[in-house]
Amino acid sequence: MEKVSIILPTSQKTVEVNLDRKTMKTCRLKVYPTQEIVLSIPQTVPIEWAEEFLTDKSSWIESKLESFQRTSGYAATDEIRNGFSIKMLGEDMLFVLTECDKEQVYSEGKRIYICCHDPDDQEKVWKLFESWWRKQAKAILQKRAEYWYPIIEKYGVAMPKVAVRKMKTLWGSCSVNRGAITFNFYLIKARMPYIDYVILHELTHFLYPNHSKQFYMFLSNYMPDWKERKCILDQEVVHGL
Repeated sequence: MEKVSIILPTSQKTVEVNLDRKTMKTCRLKVYPTQEIVLSIPQTVPIEWAEEFLTDKSSWIESKLESFQRTSGYAATDEIRNGFSIKMLGEDMLFVLTECDKEQVYSEGKRIYICCHDPDDQEKVWKLFESWWRKQAKAILQKRAEYWYPIIEKYGVAMPKVAVRKMKTLWGSCSVNRGAITFNFYLIKARMPYIDYVILHELTHFLYPNHSKQFYMFLSNYMPDWKERKCILDQEVVHGL
């Protein structure tokens, strides 16, 4: 994928923009909560035009990036240290790292305890934490999928298999043919109403594979405020740690 570098007007920071050439007639600029910036353009548009367009939009890009960074509890971090926190179901969870012989991770109240031989070994700490987090995510999302499943069960749809993996730009995806739903590894950072939106959205695809008028009518029938939920989810919850 082609890349273009631009300088943000206020911070003077240089950022990279991915150029995604597609069979399309117009251009589309998106800034993701992951801080990824993507400009989709027609196949024949010269790179010079893209550079000029992005320069004109640099203030808007900077504003979007700052708005995502302000949601610090959801924002990315490169380290897990004592006193650092992460959102889990919308609540700030404080990391507590301790040195011990038995390696384990568990939560009590609003704390996540990580016990390992060397708390300064970030590679090991991350491995322990991500294994624990994945189990929590799978259990929570499985339970909520089972809660919403009866809505589509009456149409003869079998209970989909639930999986969890890291995804950069999607909260969830489904494979109707395989009867499976995959949710973003970090979706459980969000509060339950927003998790429920993603789950119902993916379950609805088993009845309406495309985002058709019927799809949104069905979704609105069971979740009238889905647009508000989606907006908050996309604006406040950032993928990744």
